Amino acid sequence: MINIADLRDAILSQLKPELKIAIMSHVNPDGDGFCASLALQRLIARLGFESMIVIDEGNLDRFSFLMKDCSIEKYRQSMVFDLLFVLDCNSRNRLGERYSLVKAANTTVLIDHHEQEDGTIPVEITFIDQSYVSVGAILFDLFESDIRGLEDEDRIHIGNCLYATILNDTNNFTNANVNPSVFRIAGEINSLGIAPHALYKDYFLNQSAYEMRYVGEVLSTIELHHKDRILYMHSSIKMLEHNDLDSEAVMNITRWVQGVKGLDVIVYFREEETDHYKLSLRSLKLDVNKIAVSFGGGGHKNAAGCQVKGSLDEVKTLIKKILVSALNEYYANNCG
Repeated sequence: MINIADLRDAILSQLKPELKIAIMSHVNPDGDGFCASLALQRLIARLGFESMIVIDEGNLDRFSFLMKDCSIEKYRQSMVFDLLFVLDCNSRNRLGERYSLVKAANTTVLIDHHEQEDGTIPVEITFIDQSYVSVGAILFDLFESDIRGLEDEDRIHIGNCLYATILNDTNNFTNANVNPSVFRIAGEINSLGIAPHALYKDYFLNQSAYEMRYVGEVLSTIELHHKDRILYMHSSIKMLEHNDLDSEAVMNITRWVQGVKGLDVIVYFREEETDHYKLSLRSLKLDVNKIAVSFGGGGHKNAAGCQVKGSLDEVKTLIKKILVSALNEYYANNCG
C-alpha cells in the first residue's frame, strides 16, 4: 500500500491524454463517495484530462446543487476504461456489477477510509487510511496546492464538494468521529472561499414537505427493545409511493434519532423490494461494521449498512438476536 506522501505523484504520473478515465464509488453512492468523485473529476479536468463518473442505479437529485458541468453515465456492460479511480470503497461486493471495470482497467487507484474488508479489490495503487473522516478529506490533503492554484469558480466548486463529504460523514460535526484533524481540514477548505452555512442548508435542509411527511411516518414506526436500549424503525415501498419519493432521494433517516437518551443501538430497516431490506446501523458501543460485513455490507465502526433478505419480522428477529448477544458481551466486558 502506498503512503500519502507518494500518492499524489503516483496519481499524476498515471494521467495521460490518450487514456479513458473513470471515477466511481460504492453502490448507491453517498455524500462522501459521490461528492469526492465530483471534486476529483473537476480537478482532473482542470489538469487537462477528461473523465467519466460511472454510477449504478440510484437517484442523485439530492446532489444536484453540486453537479454543474459534471460528466456522469450509468454503468453498461460494454464499458471499458484504461484508468479507474475507486473512492470510498475497498470491497468488491460494494461495487456491484461495476467490478467488471476494475478487472478490465489497466490501472486502478483505490482511495478509502474504511476498515479493510474480506474481498478487498485487487488494484495497482491503494491508499486506505481510517484516520481520515472522509475520502474528500484525503483528496484535500493530497491536492491542496493544486486546488488553491485554480480559478475562483473551480476552487470554490471543489471546496464545496469536499466540504460536503465532511458534512455527510460527520452528520454536520455531530458524530463521534469529529476530532481536531476534522476541524483543521474543514477550516482549510473554508478558506477556499466556500459558504458553509449555504452548504449546510443545501445539503441537509433543502427538503420537500413530502420528504418531511415521509420522515414523520418512519419515526412513527419506532420500536424499543432490550430494556429500551435498541431502537428499531422501518419504511416501506408503499410509504415512498404515497409520498411520491425515491428511496435514494431521502437523506439519512437515522440522523433524526441520533442522540436519543438511553439508546445503545439504532437500526433502520428500509424495504427495497418484497422481503428485501436495506439496514442502517448506528451505535457508540458496538462495532456495527462487523455486523454489516457479516451480511456483505460495511462502513465504519459506529455507522454501517447492509442488505438482508426476509420478511420484516424475520429480519428484525435475526438482527435483534445478534445485537442482544453483542450488547450482553459488551456490558460483561466493560461493566464488570
